[in-house]
Amino acid sequence: MATTTRALLQLCPRQALCRRGYATVRQDLHGLYNLPKPPTARRRWMLGAGGVGLVALVYLIANEPAHKTEAPAPATAGFDPATPVALQLGDGLVDSGTTSVPPFPTRVTAPDNAEYALLGLGIRTVSFLSIQVYVVGFYVHVDDLAAVQTALVRRVDPTASSITALEKEELRKRLLDPVEGEKLWEEVLAGGAQFRSLFRIVPTRNTDFQHLRDGWVRGIQARSTKNESYDDDAFTAALAEFKALFGGAFKKSVPKQKTLLLARDAAGVFGVYYDPTGRNDGKLGGKGEEQTVQNLGSIRDPRVAKALWLCYLAGAKPASEPARKSIIEGVLALASRPAATLGV
Repeated sequence: MATTTRALLQLCPRQALCRRGYATVRQDLHGLYNLPKPPTARRRWMLGAGGVGLVALVYLIANEPAHKTEAPAPATAGFDPATPVALQLGDGLVDSGTTSVPPFPTRVTAPDNAEYALLGLGIRTVSFLSIQVYVVGFYVHVDDLAAVQTALVRRVDPTASSITALEKEELRKRLLDPVEGEKLWEEVLAGGAQFRSLFRIVPTRNTDFQHLRDGWVRGIQARSTKNESYDDDAFTAALAEFKALFGGAFKKSVPKQKTLLLARDAAGVFGVYYDPTGRNDGKLGGKGEEQTVQNLGSIRDPRVAKALWLCYLAGAKPASEPARKSIIEGVLALASRPAATLGV
């Protein structure tokens, strides 16, 4: 047997076959058998096709709009979403953070002819590629700034009229915390302060009402399913009303740079308005029927507006993290001043 094995090794030094019964043992004497084989023509073709497919997929994702839209525009360099803007006097403009949307007015006259002050703004993005969808700004009625300030200050010191620097940092940490921040805003919106507010939304690309609605519904449901106070037939009906507000033949397209206003009154009643002019001077609408602001409807159940507001103000995954941080800095600026000095 030994003589036979030596003969085999001399004949084939790379690999020798030893037959023992019915088994065949392959001996790799020089470690050559496990070396990677050169790719065949078929393998080279498959690797090349796979690489091209991956590049094409990344390209399509990068250029896929929120619906059927234009390619996203890069953010403007130097934009700081943490800059508080609520206390600027007079009519001014704040950089939107993107070249796709004009600057935001610091004051807006709403459909009720009341003036609202900008607390903060930011860009909503989607997917891991951070594709821009719209810019959102949070406004509070100028006569209700003091009510917001008082509600926030009392969460830190029930007897104070404003907060100190240390208390301001404490409040910032609570607002930034996903759990504490949502709890605090929940208390404020549920009755801690009677104030009127609105979100001004301007798309960075052409989109439609259904796409925007679906995102809001997902955010509302993410909160309502975890809270027993939403578990009844009345809220189910109210959410169905919310979906219906954005239906209909004329409610399809929302072109780039046009304006949507999501409004919440002091009682928590929700309303939504569409301005086809897209003007950014703080006014709404224009001359002629085609430039008239459209009132899409309202919902009286306050839980709808509260859940939607929380999608922007708090939580681990807000609709826009830059907007949330900017709004926090805005309300901290309010809380740092005595209530009597607000409303200017």
